Amino acid sequence: MSFTSFEDAYAGLVSILDAVEDDLTGIANNPERWKTDGRLYPPQPDNRFPVPGHPGVTRLRTRGHNIFIATNGAIEIREVRTDTMVFSKPGFDGKEVWDDE
Repeated sequence: MSFTSFEDAYAGLVSILDAVEDDLTGIANNPERWKTDGRLYPPQPDNRFPVPGHPGVTRLRTRGHNIFIATNGAIEIREVRTDTMVFSKPGFDGKEVWDDE
């Protein structure tokens, strides 16, 4: 399955992360306790940032990762400390996040 837009990719990311955490942790989904409960939560809207030079890409910041989502639904996840890519998925058109916009 490919995502078709930023909104679609973000919603998919949230849905998948919540489902995995529900299934594997048994910790209630309570975003207000994100600092102390041990559950992973998706990036919130106040952690969305434009990417200079790439108007079709948005960076979402989490504690340990930068998540880049393009307008075509492509996603790339990189570790903050090492900048190592840990996940990449092309958008609906087969293009990656950094392909020509």
